[in-house]
Amino acid sequence: MISKNKEFVCISLSEESLKVAYVKGVGNSLSIVNVVNRDVSGITELELPKIVQSSLGGINVRGSNLACVVPPGMITTKNIEIPSTNEEEISSIVNLQAGRHTPFSRDEIQVGYINLGVYKANYTKVLLVIANKNLLKTQLSVFERAGLRIRRVLFAPEGIASLYANNFKMKEDASPSAIIDINRSTTEFLIIFKGKVIASRSIPSGRVQFASDPSGTKTKLVDEIGKTLEAYKNEDIDQLPARYILTGNDSLSDQLAAEIKDKLGWNVEAVSYIDSIKATKGALTRLANAGDNSFLDVIASAAQMSDSTVNLLPDEILLQKSIEAQGKELIKAALLGFSILILVIAGFVAKLYFHNSYLKLLSKNTNGIHEKVVALENLSARTKVIQDYIGGRMISLDTIKELYSSVPKEVYLTGIYMDEKGNISLQGISDIGSVVYDLGNKLKESKLFKSVEIKSTTSKKDRGKDATAFEITLRLKNAPDEEKEKPKTKKAEE
Repeated sequence: MISKNKEFVCISLSEESLKVAYVKGVGNSLSIVNVVNRDVSGITELELPKIVQSSLGGINVRGSNLACVVPPGMITTKNIEIPSTNEEEISSIVNLQAGRHTPFSRDEIQVGYINLGVYKANYTKVLLVIANKNLLKTQLSVFERAGLRIRRVLFAPEGIASLYANNFKMKEDASPSAIIDINRSTTEFLIIFKGKVIASRSIPSGRVQFASDPSGTKTKLVDEIGKTLEAYKNEDIDQLPARYILTGNDSLSDQLAAEIKDKLGWNVEAVSYIDSIKATKGALTRLANAGDNSFLDVIASAAQMSDSTVNLLPDEILLQKSIEAQGKELIKAALLGFSILILVIAGFVAKLYFHNSYLKLLSKNTNGIHEKVVALENLSARTKVIQDYIGGRMISLDTIKELYSSVPKEVYLTGIYMDEKGNISLQGISDIGSVVYDLGNKLKESKLFKSVEIKSTTSKKDRGKDATAFEITLRLKNAPDEEKEKPKTKKAEE
Protein backbone atom coordinates (compact mmCIF):
# COMPACT_ATOMS: atom_id res chain seq x y z
CA MET A 1 0.00 0.00 0.00
CA ILE A 2 1.42 3.36 -1.08
CA SER A 3 0.79 6.26 1.29
CA LYS A 4 0.22 9.86 0.14
CA ASN A 5 3.73 10.73 1.35
CA LYS A 6 5.96 11.57 -1.63
CA GLU A 7 9.16 10.06 -0.23
CA PHE A 8 10.28 6.66 -1.51
CA VAL A 9 13.06 4.31 -0.40
CA CYS A 10 13.94 1.21 -2.41
CA ILE A 11 16.42 -1.46 -1.32
CA SER A 12 18.13 -4.24 -3.27
CA LEU A 13 20.06 -6.95 -1.45
CA SER A 14 22.01 -9.56 -3.39
CA GLU A 15 24.82 -11.93 -2.38
CA GLU A 16 27.37 -9.29 -3.40
CA SER A 17 25.94 -5.84 -2.68
CA LEU A 18 23.40 -3.73 -0.85
CA LYS A 19 21.94 -0.86 -2.85
CA VAL A 20 19.52 1.79 -1.56
CA ALA A 21 17.89 4.70 -3.40
CA TYR A 22 16.11 7.53 -1.57
CA VAL A 23 13.85 9.57 -3.86
CA LYS A 24 11.55 12.53 -3.19
CA GLY A 25 8.69 13.80 -5.30
CA VAL A 26 6.96 12.51 -8.41
CA GLY A 27 6.90 13.51 -12.07
CA ASN A 28 8.88 16.64 -12.89
CA SER A 29 9.58 17.37 -9.21
CA LEU A 30 11.26 13.98 -8.67
CA SER A 31 14.77 14.13 -7.21
CA ILE A 32 17.36 11.56 -6.06
CA VAL A 33 18.23 12.61 -2.52
CA ASN A 34 20.63 9.87 -1.55
CA VAL A 35 22.02 6.48 -2.62
CA VAL A 36 23.86 3.80 -0.66
CA ASN A 37 26.28 1.24 -2.09
CA ARG A 38 27.66 -1.41 0.26
CA ASP A 39 29.67 -4.54 -0.53
CA VAL A 40 28.24 -7.47 1.46
CA SER A 41 30.28 -10.27 -0.07
CA GLY A 42 31.19 -12.81 2.61
CA ILE A 43 28.84 -11.26 5.21
CA THR A 44 26.92 -13.93 7.15
CA GLU A 45 23.16 -13.89 7.42
CA LEU A 46 23.40 -13.08 11.14
CA GLU A 47 25.54 -10.00 10.45
CA LEU A 48 23.48 -8.70 7.53
CA PRO A 49 20.73 -6.94 9.60
CA LYS A 50 23.35 -4.81 11.37
CA ILE A 51 25.03 -3.95 8.05
CA VAL A 52 21.67 -2.96 6.53
CA GLN A 53 20.74 -0.89 9.56
CA SER A 54 24.06 0.93 9.72
CA SER A 55 23.95 1.68 5.98
CA LEU A 56 20.69 3.64 6.22
CA GLY A 57 21.92 6.56 8.29
CA GLY A 58 20.67 9.87 6.91
CA ILE A 59 17.75 8.25 5.06
CA ASN A 60 14.21 8.87 6.25
CA VAL A 61 13.18 5.21 6.32
CA ARG A 62 10.27 5.50 8.78
CA GLY A 63 8.68 8.47 7.04
CA SER A 64 8.92 7.06 3.50
CA ASN A 65 7.22 4.45 1.36
CA LEU A 66 9.58 1.50 1.78
CA ALA A 67 9.98 -1.31 -0.77
CA CYS A 68 12.62 -3.74 -1.94
CA VAL A 69 13.62 -4.94 -5.41
CA VAL A 70 13.94 -8.64 -6.15
CA PRO A 71 17.46 -9.54 -7.37
CA PRO A 72 17.44 -10.79 -11.00
CA GLY A 73 18.56 -14.30 -10.05
CA MET A 74 15.38 -14.83 -8.02
CA ILE A 75 13.02 -14.00 -10.89
CA THR A 76 11.63 -16.02 -13.80
CA THR A 77 9.45 -14.39 -16.46
CA LYS A 78 7.18 -15.92 -19.07
CA ASN A 79 4.87 -14.45 -21.71
CA ILE A 80 1.52 -16.25 -21.77
CA GLU A 81 -1.94 -15.69 -23.23
CA ILE A 82 -5.03 -15.78 -20.99
CA PRO A 83 -8.44 -16.66 -22.52
CA SER A 84 -10.22 -13.76 -20.83
CA THR A 85 -10.34 -9.99 -20.75
CA ASN A 86 -11.81 -9.72 -17.25
CA GLU A 87 -9.20 -8.61 -14.71
CA GLU A 88 -10.51 -10.86 -11.92
CA GLU A 89 -10.59 -13.88 -14.20
CA ILE A 90 -7.08 -13.09 -15.47
CA SER A 91 -5.76 -12.96 -11.89
CA SER A 92 -7.45 -16.26 -11.04
CA ILE A 93 -6.13 -18.03 -14.17
CA VAL A 94 -2.61 -16.69 -13.58
CA ASN A 95 -2.60 -18.11 -10.05
CA LEU A 96 -3.76 -21.49 -11.35
CA GLN A 97 -1.32 -21.71 -14.28
CA ALA A 98 1.78 -20.23 -12.67
CA GLY A 99 3.03 -23.59 -11.39
CA ARG A 100 3.22 -24.98 -14.95
CA HIS A 101 5.98 -22.53 -15.91
CA THR A 102 8.46 -23.39 -13.15
CA PRO A 103 9.89 -26.60 -11.65
CA PHE A 104 8.74 -25.48 -8.19
CA SER A 105 5.35 -26.34 -6.68
CA ARG A 106 2.69 -23.63 -6.42
CA ASP A 107 3.30 -23.24 -2.68
CA GLU A 108 7.00 -22.54 -3.28
CA ILE A 109 6.52 -19.56 -5.61
CA GLN A 110 5.16 -16.06 -5.41
CA VAL A 111 3.43 -14.83 -8.56
CA GLY A 112 2.76 -11.47 -10.14
CA TYR A 113 1.93 -10.34 -13.64
CA ILE A 114 1.78 -7.34 -15.97
CA ASN A 115 -1.26 -7.00 -18.20
CA LEU A 116 0.02 -6.27 -21.72
CA GLY A 117 -3.37 -5.73 -23.30
CA VAL A 118 -6.00 -7.59 -25.30
CA TYR A 119 -4.78 -10.00 -27.96
CA LYS A 120 -7.17 -11.12 -30.70
CA ALA A 121 -10.81 -11.12 -29.57
CA ASN A 122 -11.04 -12.66 -26.12
CA TYR A 123 -7.40 -13.18 -25.15
CA THR A 124 -5.11 -11.08 -22.99
CA LYS A 125 -1.33 -11.13 -23.12
CA VAL A 126 0.44 -11.04 -19.77
CA LEU A 127 4.05 -11.12 -18.61
CA LEU A 128 4.16 -13.66 -15.80
CA VAL A 129 6.62 -12.83 -13.00
CA ILE A 130 7.61 -15.71 -10.71
CA ALA A 131 9.84 -15.56 -7.62
CA ASN A 132 11.09 -18.22 -5.22
CA LYS A 133 9.02 -17.68 -2.07
CA ASN A 134 11.57 -19.18 0.34
CA LEU A 135 14.33 -16.89 -0.91
CA LEU A 136 11.95 -13.94 -0.65
CA LYS A 137 11.11 -14.79 2.95
CA THR A 138 14.80 -15.16 3.82
CA GLN A 139 15.57 -11.73 2.42
CA LEU A 140 12.53 -10.12 4.05
CA SER A 141 13.58 -11.67 7.36
CA VAL A 142 16.91 -9.82 7.11
CA PHE A 143 15.08 -6.52 6.57
CA GLU A 144 12.67 -7.21 9.42
CA ARG A 145 15.52 -7.94 11.83
CA ALA A 146 17.09 -4.66 10.68
CA GLY A 147 13.90 -2.88 11.82
CA LEU A 148 12.52 -2.28 8.32
CA ARG A 149 8.88 -2.92 7.47
CA ILE A 150 8.88 -3.71 3.76
CA ARG A 151 5.45 -2.98 2.27
CA ARG A 152 6.09 -3.98 -1.34
CA VAL A 153 8.43 -6.31 -3.22
CA LEU A 154 8.95 -4.81 -6.68
CA PHE A 155 9.86 -6.18 -10.10
CA ALA A 156 12.67 -3.85 -11.25
CA PRO A 157 12.05 -4.08 -15.05
CA GLU A 158 8.55 -2.68 -14.52
CA GLY A 159 9.99 0.48 -12.93
CA ILE A 160 12.73 0.75 -15.59
CA ALA A 161 10.19 0.53 -18.42
CA SER A 162 7.99 3.18 -16.82
CA LEU A 163 10.94 5.50 -16.09
CA TYR A 164 12.30 5.44 -19.66
CA ALA A 165 8.84 5.71 -21.22
CA ASN A 166 7.94 8.75 -19.09
CA ASN A 167 11.26 10.59 -19.01
CA PHE A 168 12.33 10.01 -22.60
CA LYS A 169 8.89 10.31 -24.23
CA MET A 170 8.82 6.73 -25.50
CA LYS A 171 5.14 6.07 -24.79
CA GLU A 172 4.12 7.28 -28.23
CA ASP A 173 6.67 5.16 -30.11
CA ALA A 174 5.09 2.93 -32.75
CA SER A 175 7.52 0.08 -32.06
CA PRO A 176 9.06 -1.48 -28.93
CA SER A 177 12.48 -0.48 -27.59
CA ALA A 178 15.17 -2.68 -25.99
CA ILE A 179 16.95 -1.59 -22.79
CA ILE A 180 20.36 -3.01 -21.87
CA ASP A 181 21.57 -2.33 -18.33
CA ILE A 182 25.01 -3.70 -17.37
CA ASN A 183 25.27 -4.39 -13.65
CA ARG A 184 28.02 -5.86 -11.49
CA SER A 185 27.45 -9.56 -12.25
CA THR A 186 24.44 -9.49 -14.56
CA THR A 187 23.12 -7.68 -17.57
CA GLU A 188 19.41 -6.92 -17.73
CA PHE A 189 17.89 -7.10 -21.21
CA LEU A 190 14.31 -5.96 -21.43
CA ILE A 191 11.94 -4.92 -24.18
CA ILE A 192 9.46 -2.14 -23.42
CA PHE A 193 6.43 -0.86 -25.30
CA LYS A 194 3.88 1.80 -24.38
CA GLY A 195 5.44 2.18 -20.94
CA LYS A 196 5.28 -1.54 -20.08
CA VAL A 197 7.93 -4.25 -20.02
CA ILE A 198 6.83 -6.96 -22.45
CA ALA A 199 9.90 -9.22 -22.17
CA SER A 200 12.73 -9.49 -19.67
CA ARG A 201 15.82 -11.64 -19.16
CA SER A 202 18.74 -11.47 -16.74
CA ILE A 203 22.01 -12.61 -18.41
CA PRO A 204 24.73 -13.76 -15.93
CA SER A 205 27.48 -11.59 -17.40
CA GLY A 206 28.41 -8.21 -15.96
CA ARG A 207 31.21 -5.75 -15.31
CA VAL A 208 33.11 -8.17 -13.05
CA GLN A 209 33.25 -10.73 -15.86
CA PHE A 210 34.22 -8.03 -18.34
CA ALA A 211 37.12 -7.03 -16.11
CA SER A 212 38.50 -10.58 -15.94
CA ASP A 213 37.76 -11.64 -19.55
CA PRO A 214 36.79 -8.67 -21.73
CA SER A 215 36.74 -10.42 -25.08
CA GLY A 216 35.06 -13.65 -24.00
CA THR A 217 32.46 -11.92 -21.88
CA LYS A 218 31.63 -9.45 -24.64
CA THR A 219 31.15 -12.26 -27.15
CA LYS A 220 29.08 -14.34 -24.73
CA LEU A 221 26.88 -11.40 -23.77
CA VAL A 222 26.15 -10.43 -27.38
CA ASP A 223 25.32 -14.06 -28.22
CA GLU A 224 22.91 -14.27 -25.26
CA ILE A 225 21.24 -11.01 -26.25
CA GLY A 226 20.79 -12.38 -29.79
CA LYS A 227 19.29 -15.63 -28.46
CA THR A 228 16.92 -13.67 -26.21
CA LEU A 229 15.66 -11.63 -29.15
CA GLU A 230 15.31 -14.79 -31.27
CA ALA A 231 13.17 -16.39 -28.54
CA TYR A 232 11.11 -13.20 -28.35
CA LYS A 233 10.57 -13.36 -32.09
CA ASN A 234 9.62 -17.07 -32.06
CA GLU A 235 7.09 -16.57 -29.27
CA ASP A 236 5.43 -13.84 -31.37
CA ILE A 237 5.21 -11.57 -28.35
CA ASP A 238 5.12 -8.32 -30.34
CA GLN A 239 7.04 -6.39 -33.00
CA LEU A 240 10.81 -6.46 -33.01
CA PRO A 241 12.46 -3.51 -31.23
CA ALA A 242 13.23 -0.55 -33.46
CA ARG A 243 15.49 1.09 -30.90
CA TYR A 244 18.26 -0.33 -28.68
CA ILE A 245 19.41 1.65 -25.62
CA LEU A 246 22.35 1.20 -23.27
CA THR A 247 21.76 2.78 -19.84
CA GLY A 248 25.45 3.77 -19.38
CA ASN A 249 27.74 5.98 -21.41
CA ASP A 250 31.20 4.75 -20.36
CA SER A 251 33.92 2.94 -22.38
CA LEU A 252 32.42 -0.50 -21.66
CA SER A 253 29.08 0.63 -23.06
CA ASP A 254 30.81 1.92 -26.18
CA GLN A 255 32.62 -1.42 -26.69
CA LEU A 256 29.43 -3.40 -26.21
CA ALA A 257 27.51 -1.13 -28.60
CA ALA A 258 30.19 -1.66 -31.29
CA GLU A 259 30.13 -5.44 -30.77
CA ILE A 260 26.33 -5.59 -31.00
CA LYS A 261 26.33 -3.54 -34.19
CA ASP A 262 29.05 -5.72 -35.68
CA LYS A 263 27.43 -9.06 -34.88
CA LEU A 264 23.70 -8.28 -34.80
CA GLY A 265 23.50 -5.23 -37.01
CA TRP A 266 21.74 -3.09 -34.42
CA ASN A 267 22.42 0.57 -33.89
CA VAL A 268 22.71 1.00 -30.10
CA GLU A 269 22.52 4.41 -28.41
CA ALA A 270 23.47 5.37 -24.86
CA VAL A 271 20.62 7.09 -23.00
CA SER A 272 21.58 7.39 -19.33
CA TYR A 273 18.75 7.52 -16.81
CA ILE A 274 20.74 10.01 -14.71
CA ASP A 275 20.37 12.63 -17.46
CA SER A 276 16.61 12.80 -16.96
CA ILE A 277 16.40 12.87 -13.15
CA LYS A 278 17.36 15.64 -10.75
CA ALA A 279 19.79 14.61 -8.04
CA THR A 280 21.53 16.22 -5.10
CA LYS A 281 25.25 16.83 -5.29
CA GLY A 282 25.89 14.14 -2.69
CA ALA A 283 23.83 11.58 -4.59
CA LEU A 284 25.67 12.31 -7.84
CA THR A 285 29.01 11.88 -6.09
CA ARG A 286 27.98 8.50 -4.66
CA LEU A 287 26.66 7.36 -8.06
CA ALA A 288 29.98 8.30 -9.66
CA ASN A 289 31.83 6.29 -7.01
CA ALA A 290 29.52 3.26 -7.27
CA GLY A 291 32.04 1.43 -9.42
CA ASP A 292 30.63 -1.71 -11.03
CA ASN A 293 27.10 -1.30 -9.70
CA SER A 294 24.19 0.11 -11.67
CA PHE A 295 21.57 1.86 -9.58
CA LEU A 296 18.95 1.87 -12.33
CA ASP A 297 16.91 -0.90 -10.72
CA VAL A 298 16.50 0.78 -7.29
CA ILE A 299 16.22 4.35 -8.60
CA ALA A 300 13.62 3.44 -11.26
CA SER A 301 11.65 1.30 -8.78
CA ALA A 302 11.64 4.09 -6.18
CA ALA A 303 10.75 6.75 -8.77
CA GLN A 304 7.87 4.72 -10.24
CA MET A 305 6.74 2.98 -7.04
CA SER A 306 3.31 4.64 -6.98
CA ASP A 307 2.55 3.30 -10.49
CA SER A 308 3.87 -0.26 -10.06
CA THR A 309 1.39 -3.14 -10.36
CA VAL A 310 3.55 -6.14 -9.43
CA ASN A 311 3.92 -6.82 -5.72
CA LEU A 312 5.76 -10.06 -4.90
CA LEU A 313 5.30 -9.76 -1.14
CA PRO A 314 4.42 -13.32 0.01
CA ASP A 315 0.72 -13.98 0.62
CA GLU A 316 1.37 -15.04 4.23
CA ILE A 317 3.05 -11.72 4.99
CA LEU A 318 0.28 -9.80 3.21
CA LEU A 319 -2.29 -11.65 5.33
CA GLN A 320 -0.29 -10.94 8.47
CA LYS A 321 -0.03 -7.26 7.59
CA SER A 322 -3.77 -7.17 6.87
CA ILE A 323 -4.52 -8.69 10.27
CA GLU A 324 -2.13 -6.24 11.93
CA ALA A 325 -3.78 -3.34 10.10
CA GLN A 326 -7.23 -4.54 11.17
CA GLY A 327 -5.96 -4.90 14.74
CA LYS A 328 -4.63 -1.35 14.65
CA GLU A 329 -7.94 -0.08 13.30
CA LEU A 330 -9.75 -1.96 16.05
CA ILE A 331 -7.48 -0.44 18.68
CA LYS A 332 -8.02 3.00 17.16
CA ALA A 333 -11.79 2.48 17.23
CA ALA A 334 -11.62 1.29 20.87
CA LEU A 335 -9.47 4.28 21.85
CA LEU A 336 -11.82 6.62 20.03
CA GLY A 337 -14.83 5.07 21.78
CA PHE A 338 -13.04 5.30 25.13
CA SER A 339 -12.15 8.94 24.44
CA ILE A 340 -15.75 9.74 23.55
CA LEU A 341 -16.91 8.00 26.75
CA ILE A 342 -14.43 10.04 28.80
CA LEU A 343 -15.63 13.24 27.11
CA VAL A 344 -19.28 12.34 27.82
CA ILE A 345 -18.48 11.59 31.47
CA ALA A 346 -16.41 14.78 31.73
CA GLY A 347 -19.30 16.74 30.23
CA PHE A 348 -21.75 15.18 32.66
CA VAL A 349 -19.45 15.88 35.64
CA ALA A 350 -18.93 19.45 34.46
CA LYS A 351 -22.68 19.93 34.05
CA LEU A 352 -23.30 18.50 37.52
CA TYR A 353 -20.59 20.74 38.97
CA PHE A 354 -22.03 23.87 37.39
CA HIS A 355 -25.55 22.92 38.49
CA ASN A 356 -24.34 22.46 42.07
CA SER A 357 -22.44 25.75 41.89
CA TYR A 358 -25.53 27.52 40.57
CA LEU A 359 -27.70 25.92 43.25
CA LYS A 360 -25.28 27.08 45.95
CA LEU A 361 -25.32 30.57 44.45
CA LEU A 362 -29.13 30.58 44.43
CA SER A 363 -29.22 29.32 48.02
CA LYS A 364 -26.79 32.04 49.03
CA ASN A 365 -28.82 34.74 47.25
CA THR A 366 -32.15 33.51 48.65
CA ASN A 367 -31.08 33.44 52.31
CA GLY A 368 -33.67 35.52 54.28
CA ILE A 369 -36.08 35.74 51.32
CA HIS A 370 -38.36 33.06 52.81
CA GLU A 371 -38.95 35.11 55.96
CA LYS A 372 -39.70 38.16 53.83
CA VAL A 373 -42.17 36.17 51.71
CA VAL A 374 -43.98 34.89 54.84
CA ALA A 375 -44.15 38.45 56.19
CA LEU A 376 -45.55 39.66 52.85
CA GLU A 377 -48.13 36.85 52.82
CA ASN A 378 -49.28 37.81 56.34
CA LEU A 379 -49.48 41.46 55.33
CA SER A 380 -51.45 40.50 52.22
CA ALA A 381 -53.87 38.41 54.30
CA ARG A 382 -54.45 41.30 56.72
CA THR A 383 -54.88 43.67 53.81
CA LYS A 384 -57.47 41.36 52.25
CA VAL A 385 -59.40 41.19 55.51
CA ILE A 386 -59.47 44.96 55.68
CA GLN A 387 -60.46 45.17 52.00
CA ASP A 388 -63.28 42.68 52.57
CA TYR A 389 -64.43 44.61 55.64
CA ILE A 390 -64.39 47.91 53.82
CA GLY A 391 -65.99 46.27 50.78
CA GLY A 392 -68.74 44.85 53.00
CA ARG A 393 -69.42 48.23 54.53
CA MET A 394 -69.53 49.83 51.13
CA ILE A 395 -72.06 47.25 49.95
CA SER A 396 -74.28 48.03 52.89
CA LEU A 397 -74.04 51.74 52.22
CA ASP A 398 -74.60 51.24 48.47
CA THR A 399 -77.65 49.08 49.25
CA ILE A 400 -79.17 51.69 51.60
CA LYS A 401 -78.48 54.41 49.06
CA GLU A 402 -80.16 52.39 46.31
CA LEU A 403 -83.19 51.67 48.50
CA TYR A 404 -83.43 55.32 49.51
CA SER A 405 -83.54 56.43 45.91
CA SER A 406 -85.99 53.68 44.90
CA VAL A 407 -88.62 53.73 47.73
CA PRO A 408 -91.46 56.21 46.93
CA LYS A 409 -93.07 58.58 49.46
CA GLU A 410 -96.21 56.40 49.72
CA VAL A 411 -94.08 53.66 51.25
CA TYR A 412 -92.16 53.57 54.49
CA LEU A 413 -89.90 50.75 55.57
CA THR A 414 -90.30 48.96 58.85
CA GLY A 415 -87.19 46.78 58.60
CA ILE A 416 -84.14 45.98 56.53
CA TYR A 417 -82.24 42.73 57.14
CA MET A 418 -79.01 41.62 55.35
CA ASP A 419 -77.03 38.44 55.96
CA GLU A 420 -73.40 37.59 55.11
CA LYS A 421 -74.41 35.74 51.93
CA GLY A 422 -75.84 38.87 50.33
CA ASN A 423 -79.55 38.11 50.97
CA ILE A 424 -81.69 41.15 51.92
CA SER A 425 -85.19 41.15 53.41
CA LEU A 426 -87.08 44.44 52.95
CA GLN A 427 -90.28 44.97 55.04
CA GLY A 428 -92.58 47.97 54.88
CA ILE A 429 -96.12 49.46 54.58
CA SER A 430 -97.66 51.18 51.56
CA ASP A 431 -100.73 53.35 51.50
CA ILE A 432 -101.51 52.08 48.03
CA GLY A 433 -101.16 48.37 47.14
CA SER A 434 -100.06 48.90 43.54
CA VAL A 435 -97.12 50.96 44.64
CA VAL A 436 -95.58 47.80 46.16
CA TYR A 437 -95.45 46.15 42.71
CA ASP A 438 -94.06 49.31 41.16
CA LEU A 439 -91.35 49.27 43.83
CA GLY A 440 -90.50 45.62 43.02
CA ASN A 441 -90.21 46.38 39.30
CA LYS A 442 -88.01 49.38 39.97
CA LEU A 443 -85.69 47.36 42.20
CA LYS A 444 -85.39 44.68 39.45
CA GLU A 445 -84.01 47.35 37.13
CA SER A 446 -81.22 48.16 39.60
CA LYS A 447 -77.72 46.90 38.68
CA LEU A 448 -77.02 46.25 42.35
CA PHE A 449 -79.37 43.30 42.74
CA LYS A 450 -79.20 39.87 41.14
CA SER A 451 -82.82 38.93 41.97
CA VAL A 452 -85.90 40.70 43.43
CA GLU A 453 -88.98 38.86 44.69
CA ILE A 454 -92.18 40.21 46.36
CA LYS A 455 -92.54 37.57 49.00
CA SER A 456 -95.85 38.66 50.60
CA THR A 457 -98.48 41.45 50.70
CA THR A 458 -101.25 41.74 53.35
CA SER A 459 -103.96 44.36 54.00
CA LYS A 460 -104.03 46.03 57.40
CA LYS A 461 -105.10 49.21 59.21
CA ASP A 462 -102.33 51.69 59.68
CA ARG A 463 -103.13 54.84 61.66
CA GLY A 464 -106.82 54.41 60.98
CA LYS A 465 -106.39 53.98 57.26
CA ASP A 466 -106.43 50.99 54.93
CA ALA A 467 -102.83 50.00 54.02
CA THR A 468 -100.78 47.13 52.58
CA ALA A 469 -97.94 45.48 54.52
CA PHE A 470 -95.32 43.74 52.34
CA GLU A 471 -92.05 41.85 52.37
CA ILE A 472 -89.59 41.90 49.44
CA THR A 473 -86.49 39.66 49.27
CA LEU A 474 -83.44 40.77 47.30
CA ARG A 475 -80.11 39.16 46.41
CA LEU A 476 -76.99 41.22 45.78
CA LYS A 477 -75.24 40.99 42.42
CA ASN A 478 -71.95 39.75 43.92
CA ALA A 479 -73.63 37.22 46.25
CA PRO A 480 -72.60 33.57 45.62
CA ASP A 481 -75.12 31.34 43.89
CA GLU A 482 -77.05 29.02 46.13
CA GLU A 483 -76.36 25.32 45.56
CA LYS A 484 -79.31 23.62 44.01
CA GLU A 485 -80.62 20.58 45.75
CA LYS A 486 -79.37 17.50 44.02
CA PRO A 487 -82.13 15.22 42.73
CA LYS A 488 -82.38 11.96 44.54
CA THR A 489 -81.54 8.85 42.61
CA LYS A 490 -84.04 6.07 42.19
CA LYS A 491 -82.07 3.86 44.55
CA ALA A 492 -82.00 6.56 47.21
CA GLU A 493 -85.80 7.04 46.94
CA GLU A 494 -86.30 3.35 47.42
